Amino acid sequence: MNIKDLELFIAVAKLGSFSKAAQSLNTRRALVSRRIAELEKQLGAPLFTRTTRVMTLTASGKRYLAQITPLVHQLNHAGDVFKHRHDDVQGRLTVGLQPFVDKLIDRHIAHFIHTYPQVQLEIMIVPGHHQDIKRLNLDCMINTGNVSKDNISKQKLMTFERKMYASSVYLEKSSVIETIDDLHYHSLMGYRSAEGILEHQWQFQHAQISANYKVICSDYNSLYHFCLGGAGITLLPKIIAVDAVENQQLVNVLPELSAGFTDINILYPKDNRLSAVAKVFTEHLTETVKLA
Repeated sequence: MNIKDLELFIAVAKLGSFSKAAQSLNTRRALVSRRIAELEKQLGAPLFTRTTRVMTLTASGKRYLAQITPLVHQLNHAGDVFKHRHDDVQGRLTVGLQPFVDKLIDRHIAHFIHTYPQVQLEIMIVPGHHQDIKRLNLDCMINTGNVSKDNISKQKLMTFERKMYASSVYLEKSSVIETIDDLHYHSLMGYRSAEGILEHQWQFQHAQISANYKVICSDYNSLYHFCLGGAGITLLPKIIAVDAVENQQLVNVLPELSAGFTDINILYPKDNRLSAVAKVFTEHLTETVKLA
């Protein structure tokens, strides 16, 4: 069994016939038929139900297709990355990172640096406003939230969930929290985005609460450290709080509640073509995050 056989199987499943699959892959119908038959023999189960007009996947074929499609994609991409490597990709790249985002993708950026040693990478920590791209002449920027500007292109990198956290020190000195209404008697800390947007209500799956903040911060790093210091309760990306929770420095308050999910995107000017090195960086980061 090899990747070419799997690609043949995917083509037949997609197009519904040996002839169309052979034509799309520029090969002979007889070869496609023979390779699929050998694949079925190796697996010990039929993958297709054959009729005179069309071929449909069996239940086993559907399961097999779902399993191998992402694997074939990953293997093909791995080959592409290998072709690109080292001396083929070189130049200077300037990337803006919103505060705290570096904690989420630092190992992926490190992987890029090791894979493409001829690239000179400059990282700039920026507030996260899309205007920073042009103002600072960035190749691209990685930030959170929605972007609706016509002149900005975006590519989704990952998604994170926000939940409520407080330090054990704070909770020991404060009143018990059993329901969302108990939060009215606590010190709450809020996040103001680079666009100046402040959440006046904390929205959960089936509940909400008006937030009367004692502290407002413009980046999650500050909220994280104030929370660790015992200043109050705040909403944090679960992914940056997980280590502190494991070390019992932070506690997930009312863990059954979730404040929803937010995307982290790679942004770049729509009217400017990405440089070769910026394109490789974007593709590399997207794929390594997906495989993590």
